[in-house]
Amino acid sequence: MRAVLFLSLLLTSLCALSLLSGPATPWSDVAQVLMGSVAAEDFWVQNAAVFELRLVHVLLAVAVGFALASGGRAMQLYLQNPLADPHVTGLSAGSTSAVLVSFLFFPEFANSYLFDVVPSVWIPAFLGAVLSLVVLQFLYRTTLRRWGVASLALVGLLVNAVCAAALMVIFARLSPAALSQVQAWTLGAIQGHSLTATALLVPLMVGAGVQLIRLDASLKLLSFGAEFASAERVDVVRVRRILLLSLMFLSASTVCAAGSVGFVGLLVPHFTRRFFGADALAGARPWLNAIAGAVLVVVADFASRTLTSPLELPVGVYTALLASPFLLLVMVRSGVAK
Repeated sequence: MRAVLFLSLLLTSLCALSLLSGPATPWSDVAQVLMGSVAAEDFWVQNAAVFELRLVHVLLAVAVGFALASGGRAMQLYLQNPLADPHVTGLSAGSTSAVLVSFLFFPEFANSYLFDVVPSVWIPAFLGAVLSLVVLQFLYRTTLRRWGVASLALVGLLVNAVCAAALMVIFARLSPAALSQVQAWTLGAIQGHSLTATALLVPLMVGAGVQLIRLDASLKLLSFGAEFASAERVDVVRVRRILLLSLMFLSASTVCAAGSVGFVGLLVPHFTRRFFGADALAGARPWLNAIAGAVLVVVADFASRTLTSPLELPVGVYTALLASPFLLLVMVRSGVAK
């Protein structure tokens, strides 16, 4: 469990650094609080705006990384494919497509708020994920007997292709101003939600991630085949149902939080298997994986807010930059890239 403790301390340190870094840096105020010359209550009042903005970023980054990494591990176990991640199902693409449709045809609704707290665009985000799940489930059940578990990836590829075509049509019809507005959703950028909205969204992402972690042992058995898993008293149908429902909530909530962030679910399981692969850590490995995902997205969010300040590049750009060298190294060492 030392690895879990190490990653947890690293994540906590990175979150604190992210909170205290930026254009308005309250380092001097922190020093005064530690020295006792300024009351802690006055410190929080003076820096309320700074911390509310950054706290939203940090909380969403942690939850997004936790959820996507858990989803990536679950998909790689279930499909027995090291290149699988949550996006392979097409649920994220369906959610993102629905968001962009709302901006194209119902811009006033997409830019409004429900009860002055919840962004209205969350509704099409979840509806798009639900619709994609219905299509995915229907096609998956009709092809499961023919192609087995791999049919989920094949059906997901079809859903992704349809959504990609829809996105191209939407992009062609958007005005330059609207196109600039929706780039954050397609490139993966932490959204500037309120603390209240963030408090509603974070439990959905973390809850979906925890549910996938709880399925870890069953997915390992299922990776050897449905018959073997059934012999080990695994309810295969129930596991598949929970897996897809968890991925639906995960995809919709992460899209609401940060758009379509790539590479996290693909990279992090490889990282944790390589550096934390001891058999003694078998029970802790899914938690290590989830915490490592949170670390990756927090680092990417910190980089997006500081390296190119005052310009803030999307988090998805930095996750791709951080992931690409490591994935290339994995491919070379495994003999894939020859």
